[in-house]
Amino acid sequence: AERDGLSAVDAVAHTTPGDGPVSPSAKNTTSHHPDSNGSSSTAMSVVTPPKHTLPSQAQLTPLTYRERPNPGVTLISYNPRNLPTAVQVMEESASRLSPSEREALTSKRGCTIQMHPEATHPTKGFRFMFTPLEKRASCLESRLLEMNEVLMEECGIREEETEEEEAVEEVGLESKVGENRGEKMATWAPVGVPKQNTVTCIGRICNEAHEGKINSTSLLLEGSRQHSSGSRIHLDPTLIPSYSLFPGQIVAVEGINSSGRTLQASRLIEGAAPSLDTSLASELMEFQHGSIKGMNGMPLSIVAMSGPYTTKDNLEYDPLVDAILKISEDKPDVVIMCGPFVDVRQPLVQDERGAIILNEDGEKETATFQQVFAKKVAGILQELYEANTDIKTQFVLVPSVDDAISDSVYPQPPMVDLEVKTKGAAAFGSLGLHAVEMAGRETSTGNRPKRVHCVSNPCTLRINDVTIGVTSSDVLFHISSDETNANLPPGSRLARIAEHLLH
Repeated sequence: AERDGLSAVDAVAHTTPGDGPVSPSAKNTTSHHPDSNGSSSTAMSVVTPPKHTLPSQAQLTPLTYRERPNPGVTLISYNPRNLPTAVQVMEESASRLSPSEREALTSKRGCTIQMHPEATHPTKGFRFMFTPLEKRASCLESRLLEMNEVLMEECGIREEETEEEEAVEEVGLESKVGENRGEKMATWAPVGVPKQNTVTCIGRICNEAHEGKINSTSLLLEGSRQHSSGSRIHLDPTLIPSYSLFPGQIVAVEGINSSGRTLQASRLIEGAAPSLDTSLASELMEFQHGSIKGMNGMPLSIVAMSGPYTTKDNLEYDPLVDAILKISEDKPDVVIMCGPFVDVRQPLVQDERGAIILNEDGEKETATFQQVFAKKVAGILQELYEANTDIKTQFVLVPSVDDAISDSVYPQPPMVDLEVKTKGAAAFGSLGLHAVEMAGRETSTGNRPKRVHCVSNPCTLRINDVTIGVTSSDVLFHISSDETNANLPPGSRLARIAEHLLH
């Protein structure tokens, strides 16, 4: 018998006779097996399933944002200790208070947002692509010398000393090393100097090839100009149990460099973590229980979101509208918004005439990128404060290299709102953020807290006593795309790359 849809995989599966039709090719692939009575039984190969019909064009049409299933559902929640959220704590506290006490509790709580005092990120625009090579090399050198001192102190690495000096400092050194890394490391030596004994070299990881991804055979260790005259030597990591390296990483390597050209590494220290921030007890009490600039005993609530904030088929910013509606309900203390706000990859933004948006009459019109931000982003924030005059939520705006309203450089300066006084139309370059500060307020802001904070990308913030590092760039992706590793535990690669951000 003939049957449509037969193929060469008919002989893959097996079944008993009578379960279905048999293909012609299966008639020659029978095998005989004796049953319990000693007689033989025949097993035959079944045919493949019938061909499936392709879905119709209507089934292939993707759903729009408004047609998405299960909107507002929490997909992932990380709470290993099962602690109550800030919203739950505030709702429980408000349920035990009278309306007047509840209003006084919410009106007297606030938080302080400021740049970290030790941060070196740009605070205003600057001239880029004009930095001379000498200044670039000087910055790389100063960073390497700084990390050289930190690693020597953290790991207890000594410079070469005489036998008498070693005997005097042996006891104190062992106790210091035990507090830090737990094992004594070899003495320090410049990169590129031949040594017959085991030494420790501190330098920057480089790629020998000018193009292509770094690998275990193209690893170079570059020393500082002050100590090693900028020498570069090959780094052989075959004896290291496990490692994860990327270009630009500053490491301490213990090994033997007998020829002065190759360092046979036996131990690797992948950077050192910065010192932890500390706060005075009086500052903590003011932050947590202060009624003027503190939280008045309530928990600190922080929300973070990342752009783009609209779909690729329009510039209506529906996802941002839904997020602001949720913020108006929960009323968090701080909302960190990472760009892009006006995405250069948006098809409606890439038009040579400008961004294409819909006016109040539903007709298409062109607008500048700043006008899109002022109308769609700043306008939504303005409506939030006009509808909720008592809300104390503060917004932190972090630009992106994909933003059409910001310079595509890294590090990236903060966005600037040019409040130009003009008659009639909006000023060119104005982002409309000054209107957000005035929304729902009778006159000028005065001594009231600032609502919108424009910061750089990346930046390090201090929100009350909490230190937060923010960047809109996918740093983990950039490191993983040009990183070499070996013998890592299964499933630990991303965790290992994330550790590089802290070291």
